[in-house]
Amino acid sequence: MPKIRIQNESRGDNMARPAKSININSAKMSNEERVAREKVETNLKGSMDKLKPSKYLNTKQKKIFKAILAELEDKDILGNLDLYVLNQTVIAIERLEAIETNLNQENYIPTALDLKMKDMYSKDFFRCCNELCLSPQARAKLSISVAPPTKKTLADILADEEADDD
Repeated sequence: MPKIRIQNESRGDNMARPAKSININSAKMSNEERVAREKVETNLKGSMDKLKPSKYLNTKQKKIFKAILAELEDKDILGNLDLYVLNQTVIAIERLEAIETNLNQENYIPTALDLKMKDMYSKDFFRCCNELCLSPQARAKLSISVAPPTKKTLADILADEEADDD
């Protein structure tokens, strides 16, 4: 049976790269394309006016929430839609800390349940962290598909090649 090779058209190789936020994207693109993608990303992200810890979080979880928010707020990558991921992330962090505190006590013998809970919350934590980090990438990917395609003329291609040579 023949092997199927999927190539990333933009790179011409077998490794697909995740889309990046326009704010950190170093790919060469026209100013019009950059502006269009930036506008779509901003619209998809939404505002940050509702990024407050949910009432069901305990005091320690709210403290962790505020610490994460303070670190990410000036990066301009979070929006109101990230509230649920942030809540789940802080719950996982706080529960992992509680489990680790128990496991690190002298003469504490871990049970199978302790290890199972640690594994479950670790997976949850890494998945949430991945989502928080990939949210801008997901918006970037959406902005690529939503941004109006630009047709390049021969003059545009030659101008791009000249700019690359400089």
